[in-house]
Amino acid sequence: MSIGVRELRRIHRQRNRPRRTDYAYLHLQRLRSDLSRALERVGPVEDVLDVYCGTRPYDDLLPMGARCTGLDIDDRYGAADVVSHEFLPFEDASFDLVLCIEAFHYVVDPPAGAEQLRRVLRPGGWLVLSVPLVWEYDRTILEHRYTGPELAALFSGWDDAAVVENGGRAVAWATLTGRLLNVAEERLARGPAGEAARALFAVAYLGVNGLGALLDRVDARYASPRYTLPMNLLLTARRPADG
Repeated sequence: MSIGVRELRRIHRQRNRPRRTDYAYLHLQRLRSDLSRALERVGPVEDVLDVYCGTRPYDDLLPMGARCTGLDIDDRYGAADVVSHEFLPFEDASFDLVLCIEAFHYVVDPPAGAEQLRRVLRPGGWLVLSVPLVWEYDRTILEHRYTGPELAALFSGWDDAAVVENGGRAVAWATLTGRLLNVAEERLARGPAGEAARALFAVAYLGVNGLGALLDRVDARYASPRYTLPMNLLLTARRPADG
């Protein structure tokens, strides 16, 4: 079932241009920033695959002239070019770049999924992939969570593999606190005082994000370099040119 145009625009805007009054602002802003840097590292490409593309909020970050194919399991957002429950129903060596943003943790068999990502990339092609670490999960389906070393090990046979941690303890705290408030907002906003509730929660998110940004600087300065708790992980890796 598709969603309304207004809700589609809200989701797309929140992912693409998060505001300080969004409950997940610090997380989404950090993810977009790190993704932008990763795609700058990739450089010019022609054919791009966006796996489990959702609303395709990051199309504007793709290299100029790139042709992007969106894959998803349904077209509720109206943005998928290919709808399939099969993981990567494409010919070998079809793409120069594969994006899999906040989606690989749904892949049931991670080693097989990594091999499929490698298969559809052309030799020397790039993979840019992100997964959550600190986030709620759906009890009705299988989801994976990865640490940085675990994700890097999964793609150890690739060239130039690198993992970036999107935010630390403070970003995770702010996002989870914001999500807790958001659960309450979703209930209260359906009542007669919906507009007033939304305005009140926007102020609360602004405060949480401001404190989270301050604590993030403290975390960066004083935390142990050995131990971390990132909100998210972003991996870039390149299929070897000879295999």
